[in-house]
Amino acid sequence: MKKQFVQKSFAKSKEYRAVLAEIEKTRRCPFCKENFKYHKRPILKRSGGWIATENSWPYPETRVHCLLISEKHRERFGDLTPNDLKAVMRLTNWLIQRYRISGGGLVLRFGDPRFTGATVRHLHFQLIQPARRQNGRVATVHFPIG
Repeated sequence: MKKQFVQKSFAKSKEYRAVLAEIEKTRRCPFCKENFKYHKRPILKRSGGWIATENSWPYPETRVHCLLISEKHRERFGDLTPNDLKAVMRLTNWLIQRYRISGGGLVLRFGDPRFTGATVRHLHFQLIQPARRQNGRVATVHFPIG
């Protein structure tokens, strides 16, 4: 049995679920360079083997939802090197400046999607800033794990 690179049951929208179903048929990782055709947003910046881009299917209640994706296929936290973390830090700081993010979260899921809630196994960080509602309060962004 071949490995599944995506988990469509965790998709947050019908559109994204349909895209994941198409990807699932290919049995290829959608974040690997040779298959990076499903992502709808441009690559904003590259650094140290990582790319920064906006999320094609951002979570509800976000003002900013960006992805930092390893250009090398990795799934385990232990695959990260100090240089990877430096590259992620550079890209995150660049995105914070670009989007004037005054507060948010940087998250990473790793490993088996049954435990992570991720739709794509390939390591990627998510930089999220919640939206501000009309009443001035900051929205809650639900980021599931598990």
